[in-house]
Amino acid sequence: MEKILIFRYGPISETVLSTGFFRELRNALPKAAIDVLADDTSAEILQNSPYVNKIFYIDGKFKNLIAYLSLFKRYDTIFFLKDDFFFSFLAFIVKVKNRIGFNSGKNRFLTCIVPYDEDKHETEFYTDMLKLSGIDADCNKIELWGNRINDLQVEELLKHVSEKKVLINAFSKCKQKNWLNDYWSEIVYYLSNEIHMQIFLAGSKKDRLSCLNIITPIKDKLDIIPIDMCGKLSVCETISLVKKMDLVISVDSATIHIADALGIPAILLHGPTSISRWKPLGDKCMIISRHFSCSPCCGPGAGKKHCKNRVSDCMEYLTPNLIIDVLDDKFKTKHFK
Repeated sequence: MEKILIFRYGPISETVLSTGFFRELRNALPKAAIDVLADDTSAEILQNSPYVNKIFYIDGKFKNLIAYLSLFKRYDTIFFLKDDFFFSFLAFIVKVKNRIGFNSGKNRFLTCIVPYDEDKHETEFYTDMLKLSGIDADCNKIELWGNRINDLQVEELLKHVSEKKVLINAFSKCKQKNWLNDYWSEIVYYLSNEIHMQIFLAGSKKDRLSCLNIITPIKDKLDIIPIDMCGKLSVCETISLVKKMDLVISVDSATIHIADALGIPAILLHGPTSISRWKPLGDKCMIISRHFSCSPCCGPGAGKKHCKNRVSDCMEYLTPNLIIDVLDDKFKTKHFK
């Protein structure tokens, strides 16, 4: 394994949870050429990694077929961290010696097939992949790197903020993970008026209206007006912002894993996804969950389950007082005084 290509694309959270794989692989093979073929999002997360030599970008499929075939010929090993029939087939065509991936059904023509157990934590999949490749590894500890330019930009943004800072990520692409707006309004009011924290709202451009629906009913009552960052930050800028937070509160999303990787205190509002697979592994994240028997009904491993309600019961029954109690017990009295 002297020339290695790692195939990685997909949600931010999955890429963050795979970062330990890159570290363990580099530690085992310090002299190997370790390159990555990734989409824009994964590439942005990995661009500052000290464990990666080069990053190549996925740009469509068939239109760049020849370029991909030429690229794959350079390597004797390809790790498929994401399932993809097209790219695993190309690796087979050019006879890459070691083609390593999961037995999920999409990857084909592999020389080493890694069991895919839905009950395991996401990081354990990558540990198993390395171990079956003959590398003793532990990928549970994830990490992020960011860059100094983004750090300086965030420092400039925060230079006039004297209060303690909290980042709220209230929304997920999977609507079943979301909390009620009225609940968020209670938490925003409590953070602003009782703990006197500056709130930053994270999310995509599409989340701006939803965040406005949280803030508008209580805006005139708030001591400190939240700062809307929805759609304004890149992934690396978000990493730099999270570094500066005293607390992160989030539904199950990439933000909670970024906070976990950086060792930032966090509260996860957990409901319909698999807690055994997606929970943060660090000791600074408090997980609030009602553990409904019908969970998981969202994400990989949920099968054909789907909550019949507009708002998942497991999220609706996470009432604001549960989070306020955590803020009182774990943060207000111990950390913020």
